[in-house]
Amino acid sequence: MNFLGFLAPILGFIMEWIYKVIPNYGITIILFTLVMKLLMFPLQIKQQKSTAKMSAYQPMIQEIQEKYKDDRVRMNEELVKFQEESGFSMSAGCLPMLLNMLIIFGMIEVVYRPMQYVLRIPRDLISQCVEMANSLGANLQETAYVVQNQVMQLIKNNPSDYASILSAEQLEAVQNFKFSFFGINLAQTPGEAGWLSVAIIIPILSVLTMVLFQIVTMKSTGQKMAGSMMAMTWGMSLFFAWFAFTVPVGFSLYYTASNLFSWAQTALLRKKYNPEAIKKQIEEEIAAKRAEKKKKKQVKIKTEDGREIVKEVNQAELDRIRLERARALDKELYGDE
Repeated sequence: MNFLGFLAPILGFIMEWIYKVIPNYGITIILFTLVMKLLMFPLQIKQQKSTAKMSAYQPMIQEIQEKYKDDRVRMNEELVKFQEESGFSMSAGCLPMLLNMLIIFGMIEVVYRPMQYVLRIPRDLISQCVEMANSLGANLQETAYVVQNQVMQLIKNNPSDYASILSAEQLEAVQNFKFSFFGINLAQTPGEAGWLSVAIIIPILSVLTMVLFQIVTMKSTGQKMAGSMMAMTWGMSLFFAWFAFTVPVGFSLYYTASNLFSWAQTALLRKKYNPEAIKKQIEEEIAAKRAEKKKKKQVKIKTEDGREIVKEVNQAELDRIRLERARALDKELYGDE
């Protein structure tokens, strides 16, 4: 198992449960996707809030970057200052994205190994089935990602050849496993199905929905599709396009459903967490904090001759006085050490 696919046993358990209720692989994948989206909905809310805030922060960040584009040090100082004032964090929406990536890798494992994760047939028995298939002239490689899909097809064609390895219940489970979804064999890669077959539609849909969802998300955050952002977005899209056409079609069905459900969730959450309303709220909060900092406060300050005077200072001046006082105390206590 790919170490990034460590969630496969858990995801396989969920798919197994759904498949027992509705014994159709394609419908199981779609319902599994819906269940995962519902389980992740609290995180989706968190990510939507982060996206809405990003929509508000982005113009402010771009203004700082443009203003100090010739002074990198000052730019970084102003960006840090902005983060302190606004509470903005670049990593705020990373957790949902990370978890989604782990689910994707786990799902890849499941669609590669349905005998193991959905039908719960032990790996040693699967290995024996591969050996049996090779002894009958199949020429399978046990380390190949699609070997379990291939073995299941061979068992379906000639179940009696594997009766000495699998129990009657296991043979029946493999024979009744429905890979077909509207006439498309979800166990095949697009290359195996044929590049002119109808199976090619699902990988194409997975790529199109991914690209459209990326564009909609970026527009909703106010990010401009230019420069390095443009290169990264289309680079990822091209990589995924290649990937979608090398894995079983079942994964592309999952990813298409995932993109569509994410799109629906985002549209629903945007009504509650409207970026324009949140932008206005954030601007008001930042303005209030800046106004508070500019407010004059009366503080007692010791002069160099030891007299105490009352002085009106704003927050920035007060911070500077406190820093100077702390340095003076350090010097008194530690001298030149």
